Amino acid sequence: MTKYTENIQIRNYHTAPDNKAHIPPLFQFMYEIAGDHGIEQELTIQDMQKDGLSWMLSRMNVEFTRIPSFSEKIKLTTWPTGARGLYSCRDFIMTDNDDNELLRATSAWVTIDFERRRVVRLPQKVLDIHPDPDAAERMIIDNFRGKIQEPENPVIVDNFAATYSTLDANNHVTAPVYVRWLLDALPAEFFNNKNIRKFEIIHKAEILPGSLSKVEYSISGNEIIHAIRPSSGGVVNCLAKSVWE
Repeated sequence: MTKYTENIQIRNYHTAPDNKAHIPPLFQFMYEIAGDHGIEQELTIQDMQKDGLSWMLSRMNVEFTRIPSFSEKIKLTTWPTGARGLYSCRDFIMTDNDDNELLRATSAWVTIDFERRRVVRLPQKVLDIHPDPDAAERMIIDNFRGKIQEPENPVIVDNFAATYSTLDANNHVTAPVYVRWLLDALPAEFFNNKNIRKFEIIHKAEILPGSLSKVEYSISGNEIIHAIRPSSGGVVNCLAKSVWE
């Protein structure tokens, strides 16, 4: 399967008060182009659901060089980088109009039995899009480095609601909303004169319609450990780590 590129322009509704793009839309661009790349191969979520399956993002690792600004035109390229056990891996590169790198990312996706909500082996039509192991282009970032520990003595921000507008075709909170909630929990003044350099997220459990969640985070130097879990307590829905300067 060849590389696939889309041209994107940063709009007002993508931007923060400093006229730079918010972080969640950049994640949204990557999720959408992955789906667009699957249209010809009939591998969109909607196509998979016809076979009783669906896609879920397992983890994503992003390294940022520069955040694009309002009205800037950018190019986003994606390609599959190989099947690894239950994971279908995919990389991304975002560049500006002069081909300067803005970010690079790697991701790992799983297929689920849509009715039972359980991970299943990758179907053959997914395996077929990946290059042979000997010919596979290496993942940009090692996306299997291990665990992210839960935040210690965290700050807690509660009452993030899984309302209708947060849901996607899987009828659960969509992946970009996780990123938005994790960052929205931070105080607004935190973002003054801060530049994100890395963001890694591991999805553990889906958030279903009507749920209430709380975000936990702890800051140590230039690193933040984040988590989302039900407001009532229990296992985490996701863990994340971000690095800033």
